[in-house]
Amino acid sequence: MRFPKSNKIISFYLIVFSSLSVFGQDGLLKVNDSTLSCTFDNKALNRLVKNDSLYKATLLLNDAISFSGKYNLKSTQAKAYYSLGKVLTKMSNYKNAESYHLKAYDIYQSINDSLGENLVLSGLVNTYLSSKNYSKFDSIYPKAQQVSKRLNTELYFVNLDFLIKKSYYSRLNDELLEQTEFAIDAIKNIDFDSLNFSEDKEKEGLKNKLLYSYKFNNAIAHVKSSAYKAESYKRLFSIDEEKLKLAFEDDFDAFRKLGTFNYYKYLYYSDVKKNLDSANLFLLKSDSYKYNALGDFEKRNARNGELIYKIINTQQKLDLANEIRKKDAKTSKAMLIIAIFTTFLLIITLAIFYFYIKAKRNSQAVNEALKASNEKLVAIDKDRQEFFSILSHELRTPVYGITGLATLVEQETDKNKQQSYLESLISSSNYLSILVDNILQANRLRFEEKNLRLKPDKIENIINHVISTIKVSAKDKGLKLITHIDPSNENEHILIDKVAFSQILINLVYNAIRYTQKGQVSINVFEKARSEKDVTLKFEVNDTGIGIKEEHREIVFNAFENKTFLHKNSSGSGLGLSIVKTLLKSHNSDIDFVSESGKGSSFFFEIKFNIALSLKLKKPIAIDSNLNNMHVLIVDDNKINLLITKKNIEKINGYTCETTSNGRLAISMVRARAFDLILMDINMPGMDGFEVTKHIRMFNSKIPILALTALNSNEISLKAKEIGINQIITKPYIFDDFKAIILSHNNGNENYYKQPMAVETM
Repeated sequence: MRFPKSNKIISFYLIVFSSLSVFGQDGLLKVNDSTLSCTFDNKALNRLVKNDSLYKATLLLNDAISFSGKYNLKSTQAKAYYSLGKVLTKMSNYKNAESYHLKAYDIYQSINDSLGENLVLSGLVNTYLSSKNYSKFDSIYPKAQQVSKRLNTELYFVNLDFLIKKSYYSRLNDELLEQTEFAIDAIKNIDFDSLNFSEDKEKEGLKNKLLYSYKFNNAIAHVKSSAYKAESYKRLFSIDEEKLKLAFEDDFDAFRKLGTFNYYKYLYYSDVKKNLDSANLFLLKSDSYKYNALGDFEKRNARNGELIYKIINTQQKLDLANEIRKKDAKTSKAMLIIAIFTTFLLIITLAIFYFYIKAKRNSQAVNEALKASNEKLVAIDKDRQEFFSILSHELRTPVYGITGLATLVEQETDKNKQQSYLESLISSSNYLSILVDNILQANRLRFEEKNLRLKPDKIENIINHVISTIKVSAKDKGLKLITHIDPSNENEHILIDKVAFSQILINLVYNAIRYTQKGQVSINVFEKARSEKDVTLKFEVNDTGIGIKEEHREIVFNAFENKTFLHKNSSGSGLGLSIVKTLLKSHNSDIDFVSESGKGSSFFFEIKFNIALSLKLKKPIAIDSNLNNMHVLIVDDNKINLLITKKNIEKINGYTCETTSNGRLAISMVRARAFDLILMDINMPGMDGFEVTKHIRMFNSKIPILALTALNSNEISLKAKEIGINQIITKPYIFDDFKAIILSHNNGNENYYKQPMAVETM
């Protein structure tokens, strides 16, 4: 909208009056009194993004877009569109991010703003890189670099960093090495003060961050391209880790990169120097960063899903309000024209004015409802932030314990103390494993119904498995652990999903231990009813802990609403009971409890199990673990996992094994030599476990292939069955369970493949 010069002052006050929210303390637009123009506050936006206030940044950017569009402030509107695209990229909403970047680019072209076009092109390069849309990346990158070079801006080096990251993600080591060598030479020989900066940035700080990013990728590429030779690690060790941290401080992937940095140091000491002490030190450091990266990843995924939903919902309501305002403006203009030209139309104008007032009231009602909705969303967002703060503490605590206890075991010479430290180390590992399972389970149960995988088993075996998992935690707190199971037919088995049901009991018992300072925790199993085909069992988990007040009854099973109770009594994540309740729905059951504050609680539920009739008449099959020459092939790209699995196989009497970390080599080994069993990792680079199994099944359909993997979902199970994998062993596992599964595939010491064949080159 353009105002006549004679009405300039009046127009100015009209703009100020109609946009108080945009120019507030937290607004992104700043007014200039002398020129009656406004500018975009890029520093304020950067503060919001750095503080992770993405939702607030999105709302303010929408305000800025609406205001600048209303008063035809093209440059400001383009800047707001570009900034919103950048925020949406950080939230992984790449489709909308691309749309806003293109809107900004069209406006900058229409006003002949070359620096603005350059800025948007760099934003698109980042969006396509983040979304791994490499075809669009390859099409836009040359154009972005051509403009950056012509305008002599710092974005030339920023875009170069994006290209390096693309080569790193695509594992193009030779290209990565060539690009980083060029980038390091180029940035060292450029004076950043001579560049035309597209945004307000710390020039020297940006140069150092980009230089260290180049050096990091160059060091990794140098090691890989030289096949991990000793001299290739020199560049890696020349990088100061603290300066590298500063370079990655604004990178959402910083923890993963720092983990990779320390992992390559571990490879150097493990494979080159053969110094296990130093190797383990850097491995622990790498794992610590990776656990932080995992926490960030889960937090970012959960937060981004919620933010995208809120932003879409809010955008729809803002669009509705804008439509109402446009209609109001048209109605007002019509009313003025009609009032000037005829008295007769004045009556009509009054009628229209009545409807205008009514529409305005409706608009105010919508705005009030929107305001209330926003306040509720902010409160929910705060609850989520508090939850993830608790979860971060819960993850760090066992990781710290594992790291510290491993060091104590190494340093301690007293065998009794070493055993005590090992027991505590196992307890921390079990707790961390259960916590990660709960996080993944909570995320999976939100999007898919849990399908039980029923197999014959005895309830005594499952209870013993639960006890072996949590007994160290009970011992550490000095608590008695008591079990009672009503007797049943010795040969009777029930159909049960051992993994899902164990998770129910483990979560209940861990909760009981957490909230009990002294006394005991008990697990009771009572037979409530029986028929020829099924048996109904009642399960109780009792403790002598702090108890639960009646006022908290309605929230203890709600993952995101039980923070009031948790903050007062424990630092737990609050996911366990919610997962228990959800898993029991899959068993057509529900949980309840009785409790007295200060005296303890009792959680109980009943489940009807089908009896595995075919097992009642059969004698137990004795598995001979003393057979000789049972030869196993272990395929896993992770050297630590390979070592652990190899040691566990060698503990089984009569079993020997060979190992390989390469899927293609595994196919050749199975063709050339006789193996009785294959343990196959699923997630491997180059050729994964599914692909390796598919090739083996082309020439050998009999040899048992067991998937040894940390992946656990219905999709994985169905694909494994389709490919020809006989069974899945989920990591981490109990050794006795692992041993029983291995022995169950004992082939009577007759190799499945006796005659070697010619080895094909893969």
